[in-house]
Amino acid sequence: MMNNKLQSNPSMINNPKQTKLIWIIFCKEVIDNFRDKRTLLTILASTIFGPLLLFSFLWFAEKTIKDETDSVRAEPIQLAVVGAEHAPNLMTWLVQNNFAIKEAPKDYEQAVRDGDERMIVKITDDYPKRFATGETAPILLIHDSSIAGLEKIGYQTLQRAIYTYGNRISSLRLQARGVSPKVIQSIRINVSDVAPAELHNAQVLTMLPYLIITFIMLGGMYLAIDTTAGERENGSLETLLIQPAKRSSIVIAKLLATMLFSSLTLMFVLVSLSLGLKYLPIESFDISFSLSKIIIVFITSLPFVFLGCSLMVFLASFTKSYKEAQSYLSLMAIVPSMPLILLSFLSPEPSLSNMWVPSLSQGLIIIETLKGEHINIALILLSMLSSSMLAMLFVFMTIKLYARERILG
Repeated sequence: MMNNKLQSNPSMINNPKQTKLIWIIFCKEVIDNFRDKRTLLTILASTIFGPLLLFSFLWFAEKTIKDETDSVRAEPIQLAVVGAEHAPNLMTWLVQNNFAIKEAPKDYEQAVRDGDERMIVKITDDYPKRFATGETAPILLIHDSSIAGLEKIGYQTLQRAIYTYGNRISSLRLQARGVSPKVIQSIRINVSDVAPAELHNAQVLTMLPYLIITFIMLGGMYLAIDTTAGERENGSLETLLIQPAKRSSIVIAKLLATMLFSSLTLMFVLVSLSLGLKYLPIESFDISFSLSKIIIVFITSLPFVFLGCSLMVFLASFTKSYKEAQSYLSLMAIVPSMPLILLSFLSPEPSLSNMWVPSLSQGLIIIETLKGEHINIALILLSMLSSSMLAMLFVFMTIKLYARERILG
């Protein structure tokens, strides 16, 4: 009876006592979950296996490209040709450029469709006459544009070889007429790439926000379940609710404990990524993840930690069993990372139109920070404010939910 009066009359409980109760419940949840192997395994997996998966992918990608390129250079590329007798000099040139000429099958187009041939060159019957008279001699390249890997490299090598041959013939024809080949070269393009090394790895950069956001959610997921559906299932929630603590204090304590584990996971992931990228034995990837960048990413990601944990605590409070909560939150851990897919396809710049979107704005901040680019402080504050306001909405709804007696199921 006295507990009910305490619950209904907040003035009977001073703020220092409520703060102490929040601290007690917070410590209880933290200690309990440090004893939980699932929570520790999640942090361990986030710290080791997440970055390890990324580094393995990068290593495999570089090794595959390097092996395929070396294979193209080391072994002659098999090239089926229709009408090779019409262009003997071209065939000689292709052989000198590491191509092995062979006769094409009768149905050569179908052979390419079936994958029996990578590509086929067709020399038309009028090629010798047009070539001899100085006219444009057509050559047909038959290939499958959906090919990738070694076949793609071989096709690009063939294109370059034929283009080079054609340019040389054009130059010789001009010289035979007493004209300098430079006459037709009205413009020469010199390329100077001023992009920092980090921008050369744009695809890798777009993967990092996805990895970081996902593990932020996973880091707090088990604690969010244990402190809500788990306690309801084992009966300890009822014991907690009859204590002289306001329902809002209980919710805040559970949320802070969840945020602690999520923040620890974030910190460990950032540190492991920094160490991995620093000592990464992959030559083609050069991404700097300094201490200052870690601090910036960590601080600007904290509002999303707040949002992700408040969302998980809110949803888990609706469930009646641990398994039910786990099924819902496992899916929910992936949903916030979905907007990050846009980073791979659209490559948006930070602006007022996108920095209010949670997870997407944090992803943009992560990418721009790793690039070493400056971000307008107002846009950063917009990202942090929008995520925090949405998180407070979920906290408010969770407190309202805990104020109802049916929270006990």
